[in-house]
Amino acid sequence: MKTLIFLMTLLCSLHVVADAMTVKEVPVTPKQTVSLFNGTDFSGWTKVITAEPGSDPDKTWTVADGVIRCTGKPFGYLMTQQSYANFTLKLEYRWYAQSEQMNSGIFVLKTGPDNFFLPKAIEAQLKKGSAGDFVLLSQATMNGLENPRIKSVKKMAESSEKPDGEWNSVEIVVKENTVTVSVNGVLQNKGTAAYTDSGAICLQSEGGPIEFRNITIGPVK
Repeated sequence: MKTLIFLMTLLCSLHVVADAMTVKEVPVTPKQTVSLFNGTDFSGWTKVITAEPGSDPDKTWTVADGVIRCTGKPFGYLMTQQSYANFTLKLEYRWYAQSEQMNSGIFVLKTGPDNFFLPKAIEAQLKKGSAGDFVLLSQATMNGLENPRIKSVKKMAESSEKPDGEWNSVEIVVKENTVTVSVNGVLQNKGTAAYTDSGAICLQSEGGPIEFRNITIGPVK
């Protein structure tokens, strides 16, 4: 009975809008560059947010003028319904309003169930001043690091972020078990021996009012 109650609590802790929560198990390896966002709606994506009084995924995540807008509240993520391997992910982001918590991130190699705020994944940090850090979520590992829960890997270069309100470009390359992230053309991090070589891609809601656009995925060059 205790186990059943625990599982029900986990399931009730998220608010989800999707036709199906399951990410397709067989990963796609892109052969050409395609858009992951059609500019008009969330086809191919799943909204996952923490359930709070009055919370609504359709208010957290909206689309306008070809841009994905995230209020940053409550916490959660927008997840592809497809798993990917060996890819180059490119997108642009910007902070559209000031906030005490200018925080967000991009998850790659996301695996496992969506029954907690931070799924098992490797996060390319977008937090203001820290864009390019890696955050290893929910016991995800790389670089041979032990990770009982969450582990951070600091970026290699000085911040290459643009001023608030300007668009930043991010490129994440996943090649087998190696992950690199560049911010505005500057290589900020590289990790090897990642815990898996395929998974879903997520855009995080974590307090900061953020917009995303020009989201594409293509082959590794």
